[in-house]
Amino acid sequence: MEFLLIVAVVLLIWFVKIYNQLQRYGNDVKRARADIMASMKKRLDLAGRLVDITKSYGEHEKLTQLTTAENMSSISDVMVAARKVDQVLNQVSSLAMAYPDLKANATYQQLMSQLHDIESDLQQRREGYNASVSRYNSYRCSLPQTLFASSVGFPEAPFFSVDETGMDALPDFKTDDGQMLKATLQKMGCKAGDLVNHAGKQINTALAEAKGGSSDEGRQ
Repeated sequence: MEFLLIVAVVLLIWFVKIYNQLQRYGNDVKRARADIMASMKKRLDLAGRLVDITKSYGEHEKLTQLTTAENMSSISDVMVAARKVDQVLNQVSSLAMAYPDLKANATYQQLMSQLHDIESDLQQRREGYNASVSRYNSYRCSLPQTLFASSVGFPEAPFFSVDETGMDALPDFKTDDGQMLKATLQKMGCKAGDLVNHAGKQINTALAEAKGGSSDEGRQ
């Protein structure tokens, strides 16, 4: 019995170590994903300010309408807005070619420079995100964690990619907050409890039979 207890403790420590590592790698993916979204929202704000300074120039009313970052509540909102930003930047560039005063505007040049910087920052964050995804997925798919990772709330993480239309695609990624682990442990606890109860009944039955046998021999 003491040996089984030691084995159970070792297995529990081993499982906790793997679970915590999955959590760390999963949180790295979530943090990198949040960084991308933050950069996209900043890019949207800069594009909105760029649109504002074109209002004194002709044909500005033809520019694609942008949604403010504050009104975006999901990754799908962010991705739709990112596609509109691409359209706006192309439109503003064409407008600047038609109006040299706009192109020479100091605020316009500053915003374009900041947008260029944010594009570089976004590229680095996309690469960082995919690196985090690769590390998480590689660990998750290795033995023995691949045998139970999904069961305790750790699905495969999606890579940042480009869809069939040539647009950025950043699917959602969530890991369990511990509920699946609690449920699994409860089931394991119930099964363990049933086994203990069953074993206890068998032991009690065996003791009773042995005691009864001893009594019969004594009477003989």
